[in-house]
Amino acid sequence: MTKQRLQEKLVDFQREIINLSQELQAKEQAFQDGEDYLLLELMLVLDAFENIFSHLEDQAETFDKSVRRAFKSFTRIQNKIIRILEERGVEQIAFPDGKAVVGLCKVVETQAVEGRDEGEIISIVRHGYRHGERVLRPAEVITVAN
Repeated sequence: MTKQRLQEKLVDFQREIINLSQELQAKEQAFQDGEDYLLLELMLVLDAFENIFSHLEDQAETFDKSVRRAFKSFTRIQNKIIRILEERGVEQIAFPDGKAVVGLCKVVETQAVEGRDEGEIISIVRHGYRHGERVLRPAEVITVAN
């Protein structure tokens, strides 16, 4: 082979490497997007369980035996989903100091409350989740505004 032919081959190989690297990156991104979508769908199921439990919690003592058993079964399903998420490195966003943090939460409502600091979380409307350093879904919160 001539020197020119070898250079052409080298250029062709470099182009192919670049194309393959771009394809791999696109496939990795598509996989990540698909995984994120699935995780977000599981979070919606957790939200549904939370809504059911919050509405039924006060009435739990009035349930008969079969309804209490069903309630426990639903709780086990909810816990299983939480474990699945945790096994994949997804964790619920916590606010240990009780303050809203930009990027980790979305303020959906503010209320004036005497004796509490501005930005303090009154309640979490919808839990947020993160996967490592990435926020999959910010928490939706109600905060104090004076």
